Amino acid sequence: MMDIYIKSFNRAYLLHRTIASIYHYLNGFDGRIVVLDDGTPQKYLDKIVELFPDIQIEKSSYYEQKSKDISLNKVPEKVIPANFWRDEVLKGSEYFILLEDDMWFTQPINYKDFTKEVYDLKMDMIKFLWLKNNKLISDNIIQKTEYFNIVQPKVLTRNPFLFDAVFRTNKFKLGSLVTKLFNHKLELLKYYHLYMVAGGVFSKRYYQACWISKQNNVDELKQISQLLKSKIDSNIGNSNTEFLKTTLKTTATLISKEKLGTIVDIFKINRILNEEWLVGNSYKIDDFNLDIPIEWIKNCILESDVNLYSNWEIWHEAFSLSYKKIGSEV
Repeated sequence: MMDIYIKSFNRAYLLHRTIASIYHYLNGFDGRIVVLDDGTPQKYLDKIVELFPDIQIEKSSYYEQKSKDISLNKVPEKVIPANFWRDEVLKGSEYFILLEDDMWFTQPINYKDFTKEVYDLKMDMIKFLWLKNNKLISDNIIQKTEYFNIVQPKVLTRNPFLFDAVFRTNKFKLGSLVTKLFNHKLELLKYYHLYMVAGGVFSKRYYQACWISKQNNVDELKQISQLLKSKIDSNIGNSNTEFLKTTLKTTATLISKEKLGTIVDIFKINRILNEEWLVGNSYKIDDFNLDIPIEWIKNCILESDVNLYSNWEIWHEAFSLSYKKIGSEV
C-alpha cells in the first residue's frame, strides 16, 4: 500500500480537483488519502469531507491561528509547516505519494501494479511532474519499467561541502569560479534530478534525509545539501510520461515569489474563488486535461474587484515567465 498525502492551504477549489483525479485515474486504489492542512477555513474542509467522506484531514499546529486570520481577511503569519509534513508522512506507509493542492492526475495508473514496482525496486523518489522541462529529469536511464525510468543523475559534485560552497555560500568564491567555467544555472538544475518538494513518490528514508533539521520554511538548496550529507544510495527516477499537471494561475501565498517584481492580494483572490466554489459556481472539476479556465477566474474576480483582476493578470504573466525562463512549458 502507498498512502497519498496532499499539502493543502486555503485553496479548496483546487483540492477538490486533486482528490477527484486520484479516484478517477488510480485504478484499484485502496490506500489512504491524507490532507495535510495548514489553515483552510473549516467550512471549506467540511465540503471537501462531504464530497469525499473517506479522506483523512490532519491539521498543523498553525492551523487555528491561520484559519482564523484568513476568515478575518488578515494575512496569516509567514511560516511553513515543514516539520508537520515530515512528522505526518513518517507515520504512514514506507513509500508514499506526496502532492500539493494544485496538482492533479491526468492519466490512468494501475495502482496495485505501480505500487508493486515501487516496493520491488525499492524506489526512493519518482518524479511525476516537470512541466516538459527535460532539464529537470536525467537522461541517464539505467532501467525502464512499465511506469517509470530509473536514472543515475550526473551532477557537478556529490560532496555536500563543495555543493554548499558552489551553490549556497560561494565560500572561497567557488560559486563565482564555477560561473566562469560552467553554466551555473544549468549545473544547479541538474540537482533537481535528485530532488523535488512534492509531485511524486517518496520513501520515508529519502524524505527524512531531505527534511532532517527543524525548519519552518522551504529552503530547497538546504534540502539538497542535507540529502547529499545523508549519503544514502537512493533509487531515483521519473514517470515515463508526466502523470500530473499543475496550475500557475494561483498560488497559496507569495512566499518565495518576492522577485517577480509584482504583487497581488492572493488571499483575497483565493477567498473569492473558494466562495464561488462553495456555492457551486465552479469550473469543470473533472475536465482533468485542462487548466483552470481564465474565464472562470476573470468572472469570479470581476464581480468583486476590477482592479484586483488587472493586478492578477500582471502577476500571472510574471509568475508564468519565471518558469518559462528555466525551460518549462506553462
